[in-house]
Amino acid sequence: MRGPDPAADPWRRLMGIAYESIILFGVLWFADYAFSALTQFRGHPGALRTAFQVFTLGVLAAYFTCFWSAGRRSLPMKTLALQLQARNGAPVSAARAFARFVAAVALAIAALAAARYLHPALALLLLAPYAWTLVDGDRRALHDIIAGTRLVHVAPPAAPRSVDV
Repeated sequence: MRGPDPAADPWRRLMGIAYESIILFGVLWFADYAFSALTQFRGHPGALRTAFQVFTLGVLAAYFTCFWSAGRRSLPMKTLALQLQARNGAPVSAARAFARFVAAVALAIAALAAARYLHPALALLLLAPYAWTLVDGDRRALHDIIAGTRLVHVAPPAAPRSVDV
């Protein structure tokens, strides 16, 4: 039996965020276009705008819950050899993956609210969950601590050796 996988370093985590953002641009563009086409939403304030925001958040929740749970990984996670695990190294359940998503969104909303209502410089609090990986012994972000998860670097499978005949 192999030992626990090493925690993902901050650089690999940052590259994962950047790559995931590129993929999510396309996912959200198509989903939000479909919403706008079906509802004739044009961006005006009101109930339809709130429904649009809730729909977009729901698409993100479904995407991340799906790719973080049961040992599944998104394309960026596979490319960068990242996997989300529970504290004990087991695959993450859908409930725990959703809790991680909710924690990350709640931390971001809290930072944005502090920036809007207290002082604009508090927008830097958006970086706090990721900055925490620099001081945490297991390199966990704040939302990982809240949800009881850890992002790890998994070694890619060894390439099969060719046998000379």
